[in-house]
Amino acid sequence: MTEKTLLQQDVATPVTKVGRRGFSLLELIVVISVTSLLAGLLMPALSSVRENARRVMCGSNQRQLGQAITMYSADRRNRLPVASVLDNPMPDPTKLSLVRNEMVSADVIFLMDGKTRSIPKPLQDSTWDGLGRLFQWHYCDAPECFYCPSHGGEHAHEECSSSWEAKNIEEPLFSNFHYVGHKDWRTGRRRSLLQGKDLVLTTDGLKTKHDYNHGVGYNELRGDGSVVWIDDVKIRAQLNEVELGSMGMQFHEDLIYTVFSRK
Repeated sequence: MTEKTLLQQDVATPVTKVGRRGFSLLELIVVISVTSLLAGLLMPALSSVRENARRVMCGSNQRQLGQAITMYSADRRNRLPVASVLDNPMPDPTKLSLVRNEMVSADVIFLMDGKTRSIPKPLQDSTWDGLGRLFQWHYCDAPECFYCPSHGGEHAHEECSSSWEAKNIEEPLFSNFHYVGHKDWRTGRRRSLLQGKDLVLTTDGLKTKHDYNHGVGYNELRGDGSVVWIDDVKIRAQLNEVELGSMGMQFHEDLIYTVFSRK
């Protein structure tokens, strides 16, 4: 076959262009459905991973508070930071997450036996209280350590950050952790780090359900500086949606006392 004949055949042969075929509407719907299904299956797992990460951060914050309490106590003959609410004639243990008062303290406090006790002059002009004394005396200068990343109620770090540096505040400042206080409010016995792991120092907030950070358990800081995760699904269910004042005080006090008395 000659070269001329081959060229004639090439010219006579039609050139067919193959176009790119797109997805049909049905295929697109199937892809979207499968993607949505997979996302629905993965979301609980991702949420669980995030919560576990927040638990670790919460425990880390409490561990740093434990180190600050240890240094504070070592400088004060094993005494813990004073939670002045426990020195009132009728202590309110639901307020043990208070770190700063909105009013300047008086020069004396009233004890349970009706007597008064003088407050040292350097403390009379201070509004810091409880765990807040660690910040006041520079044992823990990071306000974020006093908050839990899982906290979903009031008193989150973002809304309270300005109150840590302000000279005066108009409302009480609370952390996200419930602090055991410097003494047993029922027996009056002083608490000390010498009690080691038998002393519970901090837990989740216990004022209301919204202050309870993790829902199905909590980190617990102990006197030996260790932080232990406690699986407990019952405590949050026993807390109220809002504070009940004196009406529900006894039950709430019993619950808090039980949490801090655990061994």
